[in-house]
Amino acid sequence: MKYFRAALTRLLLLATALLIYSTPSYARYPDRPIHFICTSAAGSPLDLMMRTLAKFMGDELKQTVIVENKPGGTGAVGMAAAMSMPADGYTVVSATGSTSFLMAEGKSKFTPRDFIFIRGLQAEPSAIVVRKDSRFHNLAQLVKALRNPSSKVNVGGYAAAGFHQFVFYKLQQAAGFKSVWIPFQGGNQAVLALMGGVLDAAVITPSSALAQLRNGDLRLLAISTPRRDDYFPDVPTFKEQGYDVVETLWRGVMVKAGTPKPVIDRLTSAMDKVEANPAWKAFMKSNVQSPLHLSVDQMQHHVAEEVASRRKFLKDIGLEK
Repeated sequence: MKYFRAALTRLLLLATALLIYSTPSYARYPDRPIHFICTSAAGSPLDLMMRTLAKFMGDELKQTVIVENKPGGTGAVGMAAAMSMPADGYTVVSATGSTSFLMAEGKSKFTPRDFIFIRGLQAEPSAIVVRKDSRFHNLAQLVKALRNPSSKVNVGGYAAAGFHQFVFYKLQQAAGFKSVWIPFQGGNQAVLALMGGVLDAAVITPSSALAQLRNGDLRLLAISTPRRDDYFPDVPTFKEQGYDVVETLWRGVMVKAGTPKPVIDRLTSAMDKVEANPAWKAFMKSNVQSPLHLSVDQMQHHVAEEVASRRKFLKDIGLEK
């Protein structure tokens, strides 16, 4: 009996040890480097946000955060990479308003249920920008040229069937013209195409061209805020120029669905501290960004509503059957 009790005790200790080591200890999260996947090209506003966030989150979590760019397919390339990894919080992927467009496509592999949208960290409008030497000095002149099929005005921006094309589509509907959209893998790439003469006008977030706007190489013709933007008070809105185009692009982060709640809580707690940090607030101001202030649950609802509202646009341009 003595030997039996000893053997039983050893078996119980072994079983306890196996249970401890086979069950994930989320209390230790993160105990290894975290990977951030940026779905836009290096040098873009989204890339800048992800790299800045990685630094601040690394400081808060006391862990290395590695950023990797995987542009392409309006985020589909990076999202596919994230979906191939475990739902453990060690892979965080960027998300934006354009993510909603991707998910709204009928043939999309992704739905809002595939991810948990942790936070919308930035929000800014879209705008139409031209070179300083452009013949278009205001939106009315650009619209007049676009109404003329022989004018050959090239307009483009980040992504096909994404946020900026949606803004341009709304202008087309309101102003009564048709035009071809030229997509790029990053807003900064559209800016380079504009500067190089490939585009006559670009639809971008102003942060994509801050340096060029500040030194006068580029000019904004219209901005998609409901009223004049505090960062660009001299730029007239689409609305005040007669076109009801009011839209905001958000940027944030998400993780694969199934990520444990304690991990989500750890990430959101760290982001709360990041957003309260004066250095982060200074970064936001210097890059003309506004906070979104939505909880995890509110973000899920926000994205679901966006996906539903974008389907009509995709139907109209023939991408949603």
